[in-house]
Amino acid sequence: MPYDKLDSMSEAIHKSRPPLRWIANWAGSIASRGILDISYMEENAYTGWKYKVNLFLWDTFWPIYNKYGTFYLWDLDMEGPGWDDYNENGVPYWEEFHWDFIDEETGDAFRVINYGQ
Repeated sequence: MPYDKLDSMSEAIHKSRPPLRWIANWAGSIASRGILDISYMEENAYTGWKYKVNLFLWDTFWPIYNKYGTFYLWDLDMEGPGWDDYNENGVPYWEEFHWDFIDEETGDAFRVINYGQ
């Protein structure tokens, strides 16, 4: 999807004027990275000092972004065949494929791709 089409489907809501807004948007990027790292650490059940540092970053920088940053409202049409989990025959997308290998321990399925054979 080209950027200009994506840009035309959104509306920017600026909560402050440029110098403060730029700083707030920068703080939002730090907060977003912190919450992303926190989610990965929670999946692995890690709650050490890195977790606490990222939690501090989130708690410190997100309120700044939330109050003064730029938010985007997306006008996405989520109707139609591209947004559904089922195809036109009512089969879910996860049952359409034939999986070549299923791991016995984890239950993960893999497709074996043989390029050039």
